Amino acid sequence: MVDGEAPPAAPRFVPASAVPNAGVLVAIPALVENGLFHELGEHLRAPRGYYGLPQLILLLGMLTLTRVLSLERLREQPCGEWGRLLGLDRIPEVRTLREKIGVMVTASGVAAWSEALGKLWMRADPQLAGVLYVDGHVRAYHGDQTRLPERFSSRDRLCVRSLMDYWICDRDGKPFFVVTAVGTEGMIHHLRTTIIPRLLTEIPNQPTDAELAADPDRHRFLIAFDREGYSPALFQQLWTDHRIACVTYRKGAYEPWDHGRFATHQVALPFANEVTMHLAESCDTTIAGVRLREIRRLSDDRTHQTAMITTCRSVPMVPMAAHLFARWSQENFLNFATRDLDIDRLAGYRPEAAPEDAEVRNPAWRTLDQVARRLRAERAAIIAERGRLILIGDDPADVAAYIAQGATIQQRLDACQSRLDTTNASLRDTKRRLPLSQIPQADRPKVISPHRQRFITTLKIIAYRAESAICSLLRPHLAHSDEARTLAKAVWAQPADIIPDYQAGILTIRIHHFPSPQQSRIVGQLLQHINQADTEYPGTGLRLRYTLVSPTVPGDQGP
Repeated sequence: MVDGEAPPAAPRFVPASAVPNAGVLVAIPALVENGLFHELGEHLRAPRGYYGLPQLILLLGMLTLTRVLSLERLREQPCGEWGRLLGLDRIPEVRTLREKIGVMVTASGVAAWSEALGKLWMRADPQLAGVLYVDGHVRAYHGDQTRLPERFSSRDRLCVRSLMDYWICDRDGKPFFVVTAVGTEGMIHHLRTTIIPRLLTEIPNQPTDAELAADPDRHRFLIAFDREGYSPALFQQLWTDHRIACVTYRKGAYEPWDHGRFATHQVALPFANEVTMHLAESCDTTIAGVRLREIRRLSDDRTHQTAMITTCRSVPMVPMAAHLFARWSQENFLNFATRDLDIDRLAGYRPEAAPEDAEVRNPAWRTLDQVARRLRAERAAIIAERGRLILIGDDPADVAAYIAQGATIQQRLDACQSRLDTTNASLRDTKRRLPLSQIPQADRPKVISPHRQRFITTLKIIAYRAESAICSLLRPHLAHSDEARTLAKAVWAQPADIIPDYQAGILTIRIHHFPSPQQSRIVGQLLQHINQADTEYPGTGLRLRYTLVSPTVPGDQGP
């Protein structure tokens, strides 16, 4: 048999005690439920050799949960102990794992797998899929292999070379999919061309045309975003063409409403949070010729009014306010994913051509704009110099020198103004943005490993959703619900015993106790709940059973 063509090794577990990070095996039911193996063989290519596709995918999922987010960090991990979690004697080294990922990932395969997972998650909870949040995330690039367009980054507070990722999430902040933009067209462009067409095909349980015709106020689904997507014309187009409702904050200055119009309401936000808000609404607000519904929130100190506009007509005022103010869940996800899942990390270093229809800043326009800026600064300096020219006394020689200096400065000013007028005329005749197909090849930006990046990002989304599912089981048992994710991360890092019983078809995972008896009790309740799922370890035929190493914790006996 030719080397490398042997079938993958079948997982075979052996009894092991105190395996590091074996607590991450608790997440396997959640990973399976959230699509880690969904249509895997249809969209990803199985590499040849010792490691099979399911084992590699499971390994990457578990590495993500335990925050081993760089393949380079595998060099610091005990390969043999990680192999025990897969039923193998070891996991691949860094170079081998890179090669396997390169074999698995193709452009069409990763795109199809991501789309299939988005549909799966939306079908799993159609109610959450009916209200979607769109937000942009600037992914800075600090390398030198390509010159990406510059965008303003609120984190860095300056313009940086970057890509823009538009995340589409549910009301709880869990992502469905992400759209990466190379060009600088903005959210409105990508809503029209990419995001809305995809949502129209993927969101389940949309009302039929007959149902929409019978109820003129009914909408297909609601999307919420910040002021980057503000466009009354877009709102009207989406409602007229597709019956899609939008909600966002109102831009610009507006007259305050009388305080007597506001009433106090209890507004329910995600994760059982409830906030008191002072709200009022008007269904007859016209902006740029478009009639919109406006809802305002009065601050508690009654000094500021936050205005939101929407085309949604059927959702009452209080739930509608909750929809927009629940955007913090998506903001929290992006902050968490940037810090904890390192979504900005490059997944490779190979540059590839960007889509030719992406629009970027025209290099010729940028050059002219830089020249115009320099000329405006030069003109301002000459005007300031003329202002500092002062005539002291009335001596004829001083007057003559003053006039000569003024004439020289005026000549310089006229020449500068002439060059500036010529540059401004050229700017007006030059397109500010161009598709990449019209830009010289040498000036075109490239994308760094886009398919590998999408693959790794998809794995991180699966891991985040799986961890969020575990957190939802932990929160009812915690005094402070925001500690759920911290405890989940502690579970992934906890050592455990692995006890296979092939005769009974059971793989028992015995989690070691935590330093806190209270944590051990909560994790014990979590394990009881997970056991009810009766999940099979992928590819083994063994049913997973979870327990603590002992039913009681020393020093924690009841009265």
